Amino acid sequence: MTEAASERRIMLADVPRLTAEELVACFDEDFRNLVTVSIADATRRLSRPVRQLLRGPEWHQDWQDALLWAEGELQVSAERMRLTGDGRAEGVETKLRRVRANLHEARRVSAQYRREAVECSPEHLSTLNAQHTALSWLAKAFPADYSRLVEQSKRERGIVDPPPRPPAQDVFDSVEEACERGWLKVTMTPPVARLLRQGQVSFRGVVADDARHQNERNVLLRHPLAVRRWKAALTELTEMTTSPAKASSHTALGPLNVDLSGLPHDHAMQIINARRFYCAVQQRHLECDRVVRHLMQTVATRKDHAPETHARREAGEQADRTLAAQHPHAYAHIRNALHPYEAAPGQLDPALLPANARGALKSRLIKEAQQLVPEKDRSPAA
Repeated sequence: MTEAASERRIMLADVPRLTAEELVACFDEDFRNLVTVSIADATRRLSRPVRQLLRGPEWHQDWQDALLWAEGELQVSAERMRLTGDGRAEGVETKLRRVRANLHEARRVSAQYRREAVECSPEHLSTLNAQHTALSWLAKAFPADYSRLVEQSKRERGIVDPPPRPPAQDVFDSVEEACERGWLKVTMTPPVARLLRQGQVSFRGVVADDARHQNERNVLLRHPLAVRRWKAALTELTEMTTSPAKASSHTALGPLNVDLSGLPHDHAMQIINARRFYCAVQQRHLECDRVVRHLMQTVATRKDHAPETHARREAGEQADRTLAAQHPHAYAHIRNALHPYEAAPGQLDPALLPANARGALKSRLIKEAQQLVPEKDRSPAA
């Protein structure tokens, strides 16, 4: 690695001569390095591997966050320079325009990844599998039978359901549940415990200090059990700062619709400083969201690979097969009715069976499947 890459912070001029591998190490060390590279990508010609890295599956969301961060920094810097007559203002505004152009691109890239993620998800792919669809609809036709078979299959595998708990109301409920169940490995250290015991005003002060000191990080706020209060305090700070900063809303700084040149210098600087703090808080919002997003990605991976998850999946598949064996005529009826909608054997074509038509077909086939069972053999729930 070059000397520039080994430093904690990299400068804009260093970026073009660093490789994608060197930059990843810098990103992992300090998110501000990603901000610098994102500005460089918007204003300079970088290598194809670096451009692909920023727009790739691993870094594209962080790239978008970095551009949002850069947008706020550059906008407030340009406003301050215009107020003080700094000749660099025009250059900063040019950077700002180019960063905003890249931000539009980043949002398009993220939207495309979201679409691809949905299309490639196991849940979506299962809806295109004719056999899986038929088994799913059969379970809806005979819910009591299916529930009994699932419970039987779970008992055979020694699966014990955890005590019931209210469903998660937000992502922070999910994070805290993951900590309780061991999907996230956390340690309650004395400093974390002291932080969580602080009152609302004191905790908010810690969050404000963290936002003001952009070159530092209070790692305690990034603890999984602290992120809920961190986010709540950031929301409070945003509400308190929106008006003094003359911001457009709680989520966007927006253009400065005040002529600072007509105000006393101290008053004008108060507005500039409020706008800078508003941007700092928004930047911490992005970081908090990024921390939570990474936590949930870790939870999803560990949960999906947990032996219990695999055993539950097997129990459901066994119940599917047993239910089809118990209701062979009903299963065959549903399966045969799906044949005309297959693009290939066993593969449903969404163009032949769009969502509305699929829902209507599902309702009809469930009723017809139930009618194929002699009345004396029907479960009351069917």
